[in-house]
Amino acid sequence: MRILTIQGCCFKKWLLAFPLAFIAATFFSAWHPSLLAGDSAKNVAPIPLILTEQEQLWMREHPVIRIAPDPDFSPLEYFDTHGMYQGIAADYIALISKKLPLRFEVVHLENWDEVLRQAKNREVDLLGAVVPTPERLEYLRFTKPLVTFPAVILVRDSREIPPSVSNLEGLRVAVVSNYADHEFMRRSYPKVPLEVVPDITSGLRLVSFGKVDAMILNLASASYFIEKEGITNLRVYKDSGFIYDLSLASRNDWPELTAILDKAVASMTPEEHQAIFSKWIGLKQEPWRPSRENILLFLFLLAGMVLTAVVLWNRTLRKEVAARTIDLQKELAERIRSEQEKEELRQKIHRAKKMEALGLLAGGVAHDLNNILSGLVSYPELLLLDLTPAHPMHKPLKTIHDSGLRAAAVVADLLTIARGAATTKEIVNLNTIITEYLRSPEHQDKCRCFPGISTNARLEDSLLNIRCSAIHLRKCLMNLIINAMEAVTQGGTITISTTNLYVDQPLRGYTDIRPGEYILLTIEDNGSGIDPTEIEHIFEPFYSKKVMGRSGTGLGLAVVWSTVQEHDGYINVTSNSNGSIFALYFPACRETSPAGQDKEDRAHLRGNEEKILIVDDEPAQRDIAAGMLTALNYRPYSVASGEEALDFLEKNRVDLVILDMIMAPGMNGRETYEQIITRRPGQKAIIASGFSETEEVRKAQRLGAGQYVRKPYTIEKLGTAIQEELRS
Repeated sequence: MRILTIQGCCFKKWLLAFPLAFIAATFFSAWHPSLLAGDSAKNVAPIPLILTEQEQLWMREHPVIRIAPDPDFSPLEYFDTHGMYQGIAADYIALISKKLPLRFEVVHLENWDEVLRQAKNREVDLLGAVVPTPERLEYLRFTKPLVTFPAVILVRDSREIPPSVSNLEGLRVAVVSNYADHEFMRRSYPKVPLEVVPDITSGLRLVSFGKVDAMILNLASASYFIEKEGITNLRVYKDSGFIYDLSLASRNDWPELTAILDKAVASMTPEEHQAIFSKWIGLKQEPWRPSRENILLFLFLLAGMVLTAVVLWNRTLRKEVAARTIDLQKELAERIRSEQEKEELRQKIHRAKKMEALGLLAGGVAHDLNNILSGLVSYPELLLLDLTPAHPMHKPLKTIHDSGLRAAAVVADLLTIARGAATTKEIVNLNTIITEYLRSPEHQDKCRCFPGISTNARLEDSLLNIRCSAIHLRKCLMNLIINAMEAVTQGGTITISTTNLYVDQPLRGYTDIRPGEYILLTIEDNGSGIDPTEIEHIFEPFYSKKVMGRSGTGLGLAVVWSTVQEHDGYINVTSNSNGSIFALYFPACRETSPAGQDKEDRAHLRGNEEKILIVDDEPAQRDIAAGMLTALNYRPYSVASGEEALDFLEKNRVDLVILDMIMAPGMNGRETYEQIITRRPGQKAIIASGFSETEEVRKAQRLGAGQYVRKPYTIEKLGTAIQEELRS
């Protein structure tokens, strides 16, 4: 028995895939070869489609390929009643056209003889389903076979002694003109008289009507046409010994096309092969009648299979119990984690409500105190106007006045906590607020109160702006610095730093931080740290563990909390025995301050309309980067994933790729670049991320990627990185 196969099929694996009844039939019956179809190369992994520069150049020079199918070679290839190209070869050509930048122009010729004539004269470029023969090899080049079928002998049911190839002499045998079996019979059996017919249908009808004794034809076409034409008195009996290795055949002066087609077919998945094969080839088996010995053997095998099934079922049950146990353990762990998250969320909500309640209380107290303090501040000031410094009442009244002012400052803090930090906000740069405060007399006075403490500033040069109340942000900064001064001893250090920060994924801390662009302000000291039991309460009004007389009112951190909340920001606190870090996240603003328009000359950053591909899973980041590149005279293109980038670069060339390092789901930046350089060696790229430089970034750079640009983007950073990479 010979089996139809697509390349890579294995008989044993095919047999194991069949139902029990068919296995029994195989062993117990004395049936002759039937129309069996093999698997489509399901165990052969597809090879990535990688074309050489020469092959790509060839396709650009030959974008249209003229293909001339056999007009009546079902199910391999044919034209339907509407003149549409159909069949196994047609489906392969359609799939290849999706993988290659080629357009296949189908030429409808009258018959196979005309197809071969035009192929010899190079009037057409490609044939769809052709068997290599010595004659055809003189003017055609063949790909590796797409499908393989045996050529069989077809006879009438009424024939008592079916022929074999070796005793066909004297019998009339039909073959289709210039088909491979025609050349095979003419070359191998020259004494056999051949009845040459123009098409398959004509030959089958001659056999059916008894005009000829047999016909040589491939098994696939025989099965298809017998069913299509409703011919019921024919059967497939013998294997002729000739194999149809059906391939794509191109002009022999175009070896590049053969190599390109082979690569395209090799890149197809097993599922794509199977879909084509299953669409056109049906499986049929001749009826069989088991003998008594067959039945006994079948029952014996059935008993063995039942026993095997019981053993396998028992083993599978144990595996399922083990898997279910693992699932339950995972489910329990997930529930515990969920409960922990709920408890953390409950505590954060409780903390927020408590701060809100304390704020309302503070607001009520502040409202009443304001009325009382107006007398304590205003009347002493009026009385002092009429008194000289030498008057005995001058000093007591001055003390009352100063105390009233300090009380008024406390009331202002209470109102900040109660009503929010700011009523009007403007575009400012946080570096400016920090620099002005550190130079202010107020800060110098504090430094004199805490001698031996050094204050350092590490401010990012290209810091983005924020929309805020500068007065309240300055007070927030002052409270944090004073808090740090009170926490460190003589010789301690306080570090103030700012940086642009892009948060890719939510961060969990004292408060949860959502993704976005931020200005990060950190105040770090090397003091003794905050007790873990107290860190939950430090932002509550009047909560303080500091020495009375040396510290303030206990409202400083409450004001900080209220200010950050009012500015839609976030705050995180970390502390240990080596010191504390207060990290404040303020939403970045890309607007420019009216008072300080950026007039920097960026001519050195401008491009020359180079094409740049932006790969980022965040739409906002793609828009920001595209806007900056447009402003710098580049031509930006953007995609949302590594997979989309590979598809884009298959069809387009760019001068530079900007790769986001973290993209989910799918490939990250390093994996994407690794795939890009296998297809486009030497492709220039830079890496961008909202996180610190990681090992993945360094791996990408070792592969050939350029600079690492930390988000959020600024024109200066992005433009400089692009210019350096393009010039490298």
